[in-house]
Amino acid sequence: MKCLQKYQWVKLPRKCLPRGKGILSAWAKLASRAAFRKGVASYCGYKNPVEPGMWAGGVVGLKSILGTRSRSKALETMEKLSALGYLTYSLDKETKKLTYQITDWVVKCSGAACMKGTVYTTDGYGFLCMPRNITERLTQQHYKFEEADAWLDLWCHTVWEDSDNGFSFFCACYPVRKVWR
Repeated sequence: MKCLQKYQWVKLPRKCLPRGKGILSAWAKLASRAAFRKGVASYCGYKNPVEPGMWAGGVVGLKSILGTRSRSKALETMEKLSALGYLTYSLDKETKKLTYQITDWVVKCSGAACMKGTVYTTDGYGFLCMPRNITERLTQQHYKFEEADAWLDLWCHTVWEDSDNGFSFFCACYPVRKVWR
């Protein structure tokens, strides 16, 4: 019998996050910018303690991550992601500090090799590790998939158990050389 633990998550290159409409497009953008290790993040001159999978800053930063100009649209997206169970967030009305925590965060790396770098991940660089079953929650709630949701569902279900694919958990951190027969 196969070890199913091996295939619980897949890797998605941050340089090709899904574009277009869909709640998982927003999730991927937020997850790709969260802290990859515990530390202190600096945002607009403020120091914020963060845990892996967390982001702390202001609504302006949130709008930038989500690629929207509207504060209400950004907060509406956060509310929808929260209601679906993809993240938790809080907004301090007095200080305007917003924090979010990705609930499906995959932690397999301590970040020890990157201790001199920034706490937050860099947009477009490296990989976002995501649970293979991330789209199941949408299906269970009879959510109508939009283009980005369908793209991520396809990615998760075509990559997750392919030992020749560098984006499956099986090939975690090692370069893969495909041998064509």
